[in-house]
Amino acid sequence: METLTHEDRTFEKVVEPGKAFHGRTFDKCTFTRCDLSRSDFTKSRFIDCTFNGCDLSMMKLRGASMQHVVFKESKVLGVDFSGCSEMLFNVRFEQCALDHSVFVKRRMPKTRFTRCSLKSVDFEQADLNEAVLDTCDLQDAVFNGTLLRGADLTTAFNYSIDPERNEMKGARLSVDGALGLLAKYGLVIE
Repeated sequence: METLTHEDRTFEKVVEPGKAFHGRTFDKCTFTRCDLSRSDFTKSRFIDCTFNGCDLSMMKLRGASMQHVVFKESKVLGVDFSGCSEMLFNVRFEQCALDHSVFVKRRMPKTRFTRCSLKSVDFEQADLNEAVLDTCDLQDAVFNGTLLRGADLTTAFNYSIDPERNEMKGARLSVDGALGLLAKYGLVIE
């Protein structure tokens, strides 16, 4: 990965944990079974890229651009997406482990999370309007000042969301999931 611009490339089984890739551009690239954990992609651009079965844990993305990036069956543990560029930020997650990742103040309406582990993820002040959290585990996820208007949480589970501290008008919930809205009251519901 020496050059600064990579277009229509496939990176397979690249093992570069902790390496710096500052200011790179990846356009229409696919990463398959790569270990890029703890790697630093500061000010890099990802455009129409896909990560399949990768370990991206603790990856650094300060000032990075994520435009139409798909993460599939990947470990994305402890990644701070709040430092990414706001411009055209668009991501999708399928069957990923995102535990302890950060999306503070991140605008990501209509983002889709499918069968993901989102334990202890920080969504404080994020815009998740019309987002879909399909079959996602939200145990200990932080929702504070989060916009969830029209969000679909019908199959999400283990969440605790205070509707007085988050905008939830039109959000879709299951009956079981709606109990997570009452958690702050310490009620015993049988």
